[in-house]
Amino acid sequence: MIKKVLFDLDGTFVDSAHDLVKSANDLYAQYNFPSITFKEGREVASDGIQAYLNLRFNKETDNFVSLSLEFINIYKGNILNNPILFDGISDLINLLDKKAVGWGIITNKHRCFVEMILKFIGLDQRCEILICGDDGIKPKPSPDMLISACKSLKVKSNEVVYVGDAHKDMCSSKSANIFSILACYGYLKNEDEIESWGADATINHPSEIVDLIKI
Repeated sequence: MIKKVLFDLDGTFVDSAHDLVKSANDLYAQYNFPSITFKEGREVASDGIQAYLNLRFNKETDNFVSLSLEFINIYKGNILNNPILFDGISDLINLLDKKAVGWGIITNKHRCFVEMILKFIGLDQRCEILICGDDGIKPKPSPDMLISACKSLKVKSNEVVYVGDAHKDMCSSKSANIFSILACYGYLKNEDEIESWGADATINHPSEIVDLIKI
C-alpha cells in the first residue's frame, strides 16, 4: 500500500521554466551574449543553474561560482513572475489529501526558492516533507534525500513512490528501492533516451498517478 507520494519540483510539480529562462537571458544580456529561446531554456530547466551557464559561458575561462551567484540574485527577482502548477497537479494533491496519502517535495533546488514558490502557490502548509539541495544531504542522483525522507516519514521504501522528470530522479529512486514514475510532460529533451533510465512507470499527465498507486 502506498502511503506517501514524493515529487521533484521543477518540471514535475511546478512549471518554473519561464522565470528560469528570463533569469538566464537577463544574465546573458549583462555580458552581451545573445538570448536563448524559451524552448532551449525549458529543456535544461531540470538541470540547475550550471546548465544555463554552460549554454553561454566557458567553464575553463569563466568564474562559474561568481556567475552562479549572479544568476541566483537575478532569479530572486524573477522567481514569482509566473510559477504555475502543472495541469492536473492541483486535482491530484486534493485527492491525496482527501485519501490521507501524504505528499512532499524532494528537490535539488535551494530551500529559499522552494519555500517562496510553495507559499506563492498556497501549498506550503500542506506539504508534509520538504528536502532541498542545500539541506546538507547529498543531492540527487544520490539516493540519500529519498532515504532521509522515508526515515522522517517513518515509511518503508515500498510504501512510497517518487515522481520526477529527469534521469537523476530515476537514478535516485532506483538506488533507494523506491518505485519511480517518470513525468514525460516535464522538461525532457528530444535526445533523451528515457527508455534507458529504468523508470518503473511513465506518465503523460499527473492524473495517471492515481491508477498507479491504486487510491
